[in-house]
Amino acid sequence: MGGVVAFVALAAGAAFVLPWLLQRLQAEHDLFLLVSVAGGLLLAGVGSRFFGIPLALAAFVAGLAITESPIAAEARQRLLPFRDLFAVMFFVALGTVVDPTTLPQALPWLVAFLAMVVVGKVLVVWIMARLGRLGARRLQLAVGLGQVGEFSYVLGAIALSARLITPQVSSGLVGAVVVSIAASSILVRFVHRSNRPEPVAVQ
Repeated sequence: MGGVVAFVALAAGAAFVLPWLLQRLQAEHDLFLLVSVAGGLLLAGVGSRFFGIPLALAAFVAGLAITESPIAAEARQRLLPFRDLFAVMFFVALGTVVDPTTLPQALPWLVAFLAMVVVGKVLVVWIMARLGRLGARRLQLAVGLGQVGEFSYVLGAIALSARLITPQVSSGLVGAVVVSIAASSILVRFVHRSNRPEPVAVQ
């Protein structure tokens, strides 16, 4: 617990120091990019190595430390190519962590996770959009949000390393992340073509 508190304090300090430094390097494109990436990686490495924070979670907090500032838009813009690169690497990494021998046992968990996504996200978002009388495409909105976020995989990896879940549950979660993101990205386009915005009822 002490390590978590210390890392949070360090991240809070970095959230002030990094933006201050980036503000002064804004005119130096290469240095700005280098400090942005190196600062995030350094903070993630320190959190993992010295404070016992899982590397994925430490990296997430490091990203927040960089982007939670007035200069965040500039940092995000310059880090955009890295985001696309690491997004590809993320899905490659997902494939490598799946143990094929656990897939038959993981299938019930995969189905259960996907069912929870449909009921807990797609259906709930659609109902809320309908009750709120949104003028947007309600089904498209629900389908677009109907996916397991990448951070769920991070939490699952932490739980697996702490032996809070079994490899079968972890494989089911990874499968749900991949299937839900892929299905949502594809289905939202078909919903967009087949639905038009519904007019808002005037009382």
